[in-house]
Amino acid sequence: MPAYDIRPKQLRALLLLLVLVPLIPVALMARFMSDMLKGDRVEAVARAQEFQAEVLSGALRSAPPLEGSQAERAARLYPHVRNYAQPSITVRIVDDSGRLLAGDDSQKGQLMAQERAPAGLEALVQLFLVKPEVIDEAVAGQRQVYLTTGAFTTLLVLGIAVLAAMAVSRQIRLQELKSTSVAIVAHELRTPLASMRMLVDTLREGRYRDEKQLREYLDLIAGENERLRRIAENFLIFSRLERGRQALDLEPVAPHAVAAQAVVPFSARLAAPGCIFTLDVPETLPEIRADREALAQVLANLLDNALKYTGEEKRIALRARAEAGALAFTVEDNGIGIAPDQRREIFEPFHQVDQRLSRTREGAGLGLAIVQRIVKAHGGEITVAGEPGKGSVFSVKILLA
Repeated sequence: MPAYDIRPKQLRALLLLLVLVPLIPVALMARFMSDMLKGDRVEAVARAQEFQAEVLSGALRSAPPLEGSQAERAARLYPHVRNYAQPSITVRIVDDSGRLLAGDDSQKGQLMAQERAPAGLEALVQLFLVKPEVIDEAVAGQRQVYLTTGAFTTLLVLGIAVLAAMAVSRQIRLQELKSTSVAIVAHELRTPLASMRMLVDTLREGRYRDEKQLREYLDLIAGENERLRRIAENFLIFSRLERGRQALDLEPVAPHAVAAQAVVPFSARLAAPGCIFTLDVPETLPEIRADREALAQVLANLLDNALKYTGEEKRIALRARAEAGALAFTVEDNGIGIAPDQRREIFEPFHQVDQRLSRTREGAGLGLAIVQRIVKAHGGEITVAGEPGKGSVFSVKILLA
């Protein structure tokens, strides 16, 4: 299978691997750091014990003559060894049975060294480290190096994994968009093409009553042709926006001029019986900084949506009002509305409230995706409100010039 034709299921499996595989080196790094820290502490303890053994050996070699009873000899040896030992070291002298002869028995700590007492005293001289944290402080610097190196390596591995996962996730999305777009385009093109073919065949065979019916058929063909043009135009605009090739020419624009341009393609449908259209965009509104053609496309797509998703009795309004530093266009309708949990999804490419290919409403599901991308390119914001069955209100905010 070619690399460019990887299926979404395979990509999802790869994405799962990219999430799980980095955990292995992270766990190994944590284990390695733990072992290294333990090894450093063991090594530091061994060095300290070796040093204390030398201290004790030197103290015993220089010990004064020991006379008297066992206890008296131990009492005379103890201060001598104590003078050699460090403050963090406790000195104990015990007989062969472990009974304390001299020294401090309250704090033992970790045994660092022990050796037989000089001749005349049958006992063991022991050195204990009272505060083991002294060793931890000795290896703290090395621990910091390990922790910094481990954290950097872990973040690097996770960062690479996140970037790879993002790339795979984007590839999954592109593959799904590709599959979805093919199905939707095929469906959307089939209906107008079939209608046009039937009408053309009818005209070619001369099966019409009079000039009036001929004109009706020609108008129907023109309408289907316009429908095809809108579908193709939406795909071209979306493609340019996705590739970042839709350059905007931002300049001061009058809001009422943008609104008037957006209404023109739908003038006949908005003036049809059963449709009440309100245009409330005063000429006194301040200018906005926008690309007139692109912003007109935004309002046109919102009007097209309003016409598409309202019933036989249509009430549609296009209004504009100035706010703090911005101007808000609103397109309101009395259509089917949008559930709160779908308000984010409707701006995704090819998403439609009715996902069935057998839906009666035309459209490839690109209108709102195009709207959102153009509005963001203007540095603006789009929001949607309303309730299912009670219509929708789309608001577009654009900065003033």
